[in-house]
Amino acid sequence: MARLDPHSYTDSSHPLAKHVALTLYFDFAANTIHGSALLTLPSAHTGHLLLDTRLLLVHSVIDPVSGAPIPFSFPSSDDPVFGRPLSLSLSAQSAALVVFSTSPSSSALQWLSPAQTASKAYPFVYTQCQSIHARSIFPCQDTPAARLTFSARLNLPSPLTAVMAAARAADTRDPIAGEAGPACSDALWCSPGRAVEEFVMDRPIPAYLFAFAAGCIASRDVGPRTRVHAEGGLVLLDAAAREFAGAEDMIRAGEALFGPYEWGRFDLLVLPPSFPYGGMENPMMVFLTPTVIKGDASGAQVVAHELAHSWTGNLITNKTNEHFWLNEGFTTYAERRIVEVVQGEERAVLNTGIGWKGLNEEMERFADNMEFTKLKPNLEGIDPDEVYSQVPYEKGFQFLWRIERQIGRLAFDVFVKKYIATFKFQSIDTETFLEFLKVNVPGIENQIDLKLWVEGTGIPPDAMEPVSTIYSKIVSLANEFKQGKIPKEEEVADWSGQEWELYIENLPKSVEASQVASLDARYQLAESRDYEVKVAFLQLAVSSGCKEYHGEVESTLKQVGRMKYLRPLYTALVHGTGDEEKMLARRIFAEARDSYHPIAQGVVQSILAKHS
Repeated sequence: MARLDPHSYTDSSHPLAKHVALTLYFDFAANTIHGSALLTLPSAHTGHLLLDTRLLLVHSVIDPVSGAPIPFSFPSSDDPVFGRPLSLSLSAQSAALVVFSTSPSSSALQWLSPAQTASKAYPFVYTQCQSIHARSIFPCQDTPAARLTFSARLNLPSPLTAVMAAARAADTRDPIAGEAGPACSDALWCSPGRAVEEFVMDRPIPAYLFAFAAGCIASRDVGPRTRVHAEGGLVLLDAAAREFAGAEDMIRAGEALFGPYEWGRFDLLVLPPSFPYGGMENPMMVFLTPTVIKGDASGAQVVAHELAHSWTGNLITNKTNEHFWLNEGFTTYAERRIVEVVQGEERAVLNTGIGWKGLNEEMERFADNMEFTKLKPNLEGIDPDEVYSQVPYEKGFQFLWRIERQIGRLAFDVFVKKYIATFKFQSIDTETFLEFLKVNVPGIENQIDLKLWVEGTGIPPDAMEPVSTIYSKIVSLANEFKQGKIPKEEEVADWSGQEWELYIENLPKSVEASQVASLDARYQLAESRDYEVKVAFLQLAVSSGCKEYHGEVESTLKQVGRMKYLRPLYTALVHGTGDEEKMLARRIFAEARDSYHPIAQGVVQSILAKHS
C-alpha cells in the first residue's frame, strides 16, 4: 500500500471517487446520523478500494446496480487519530453504496441540546471537517488530494431547517416512502413531523470542505450574493448583518485582484460560541464564530480571510496538510490585499503587524521541535490539529510578500492571477508551485533562497516586519510600558480593538501585577467586547500572577470555545506560578468540556496532559 497522504488511508494506486450522493437521517435524541453514501468512481474497478472512517458503524455495502452485497472489512483496531480504513472488494464495479451510522462521539459533529442554544427550545448540530474529520461523518477518501462533487438529502424534525456548503436543490418537502433506501426504514424516514431538504455541490471539492448545520436558523440578505444566517436569534442576526454589510465590496475587490468568483453564493452562518475557529471557508457557506462580531466592522477581516479562500484553498487546494501553507499563506496574503482595498492600507499593516508578532511567538512555542516552523514540515504520524499554528499562515504570507517585493506588485499580481487560472479546481503540492514560479519568474531562484524559505526552520533573514506610522507608534508605546508608562488617553483616543490587540501583544510576557491592574483600571481591557483584546489582556494578567482576574478567565473559558482563545488561556494557567492555577484550569475544563466542540476538547486535553 502506497499512501497518497500521510493523514489518509487512501491508496495512490486506487481510483478517486468523483461523486458522492448522501442520504442522512438526523436523530437528535441519540446524537446520531443514519445514512448512506453512494460513491461513484471514474470507471469500473476491480480490487480493493480503501476509504477513511473514524468511529463509524458500517452496516452494509451494496452494489447499487445489482443490489448484491459488496464484501468489506476493517482492521482489528483503530488508530486514535486516523481511525481505520474500510476496505471494499470490488469486481468490475464503478459505484458502491455504503450504509452507516455516525457515533455520538464523532469528532466532526457538535450536537447542542436546546439548553445550549440561543433559542432554548430547539437542538442544533453543525460540522467542522478540517483537517481530517469528514471521515467521522461518512466513509470517504479524506485527503485534500481527492476532490469530488456531492448531492445530499437531509431528513430533519420540523421546524428545524438546514444550511449546507452547497446550493439548495429544492424547497423543503415531506419525506417520500422508499427514497431513503437502506439508509433508514420508511417508518423512521416518513414519521410524523419530519421534513426533507436537498442540496447539491456541482464543483469538485475536498472532503474537509463538506459542511452543514441544522437547527433554528434565521437569515437576512446583506448583498446580491450574500445572505447572513444565525442561530443566535434576531439580535445576533441584526449585529451580524451590520458587521458584514460590506461583503459585496469585498467580493468585488477579490475578483479585481484574483479573477472571477467561481462559487455563485457567498453566504455566512454565525454559529454558537462553541465553534472552535474564527471562521471556516466552506464554499458557498462560510461558518463564523460570533466573537468576530465586534460592532465596528473589524470582524469583517475574518470574513475577508474566508472569502480569500474562495480562490486560494477552495479553488486551489494543498495536496496534503504538509503543504498547508499553500492554502493559508496565500489566503493570508490575499486577505490583506482585500482589506487594503476595502478598509485602507493602515488596517492591512496592523493586521500584518499582529501576524508578525504571532509568527515570532510560534518560534518560541516550537523551540524544542523546529520541524514545525518549516513551510513544508514532515507530518508523518502527526495529528494536524496538534501542531496547528500561525506558521503556515504568517511564514507563508512572508514568503509571498518577499516575492512581491522582489519582482514588484504589478508583476506579482499578474503571476497570482495566472497561478489561480492555471490550477483552479486542482490540489497541488509545494514542488508544483515552485516549478510554476520558476517558469513564470525566470531567475527568481537566484534572487531568493527558495529552499531556505520552504525547507528551512525559523524565520528567514529576508522576512520583514511591517512599517507604518501607526504601527511604529503602537510598538513604541508598548516598549515604554516596560518603564512603567501607561498610554495617555489622547494617545489611544482613536484606537479600535486591532490597535489594542497589537499593543498588548507587544508588551512583555510577564510584568508587575500592579502595572497590569493600573492598565486595566484606566482602560477596562478585561471587560472588552472584543475577544481579541480581552483574551490578550487576560493572558498577560495570568502570566503576571494577577489572581484577581481568575474569575474573568473562568467566565471567558465558559462562554466561548474558539481555540484561538482556549489555547493561550489554558496554557497561561498551566504555566502559572503555582498549583492553584493548574487546579483552576482542570476544574474549568471539567465544567466547560461539554460546551466545547470535540476538536477543541482534544486540544485542551493535550495542553493539560503535558502539564499534569
